[in-house]
Amino acid sequence: MNEIETFFQKSSSDETWFLDDHIKLPNRAMNYGDGLFETMVWNNGEIRFLDKHVDRILSGMKVLGLDSNSINPDKLVSSFSEKFPTQKKRIRWSVFRAGAGKYTPEISEVNQTLQISDFSPAAILKVKVGVSKEIKLFPTPWSGFKSLNALPYVLANQERKNRGLDEIILLDYRGFVSEASASNIFWIRDEVIYTPALSCSCINGVSRQMILEHLSIKNIPFSEGEFPVSELQNAEQVFVSNCTGISYLESFVGTKFTTEPLSVLKEIFE
Repeated sequence: MNEIETFFQKSSSDETWFLDDHIKLPNRAMNYGDGLFETMVWNNGEIRFLDKHVDRILSGMKVLGLDSNSINPDKLVSSFSEKFPTQKKRIRWSVFRAGAGKYTPEISEVNQTLQISDFSPAAILKVKVGVSKEIKLFPTPWSGFKSLNALPYVLANQERKNRGLDEIILLDYRGFVSEASASNIFWIRDEVIYTPALSCSCINGVSRQMILEHLSIKNIPFSEGEFPVSELQNAEQVFVSNCTGISYLESFVGTKFTTEPLSVLKEIFE
């Protein structure tokens, strides 16, 4: 069964989103990965953390040289309010360069798509965890964004599946902890919450931003930095986050972690 229930499209010249699951091929999303995406949650008549998602995609569009004039968050919300007033949905919002051309783009205008499916919350517990043996992450001008070229995460999750893991941890090219296969990673030791800095080539996750802002408001100490993987073995608790919520890791290389959910995180996602 196709997990995508509904597919909307919008070009720069369109005033509103239109329902159509047939997209013109070839396009620059398929040919060159020339675009970005955001994964978001629609709930209680709003898109969760919308401002953060919009800020990130606009920042990414600037890096890619894409025209942002057709990005309209208000119309996005009004469309969902009309079509899914009381439902909880997972949204993949993709923005990619319109037009043709080969490696050299011809225009900066964009096409947009919305893929809408039922929302599934993150698994509370992930038991089998390992470090990727095949994938290392490298810094690029776009490494903090969700680009349509997501091969490192595709291959990492293929490795995770082949090894029978529930979660796989990615390191950067220097060996520092970067992130998990589709999530940012955090750990706690001596009442301080640690997470890799963006210099470790991790995605600048919206949930990551919200967690760090919330910790700052609550005066809970945290540290962003470049950490070797051995830091995880000294942790008391490890969790990963993305738009679907928080998952707690049960153990890592023989170290058992506490998996009691943190109330401070519940405040963010509920």
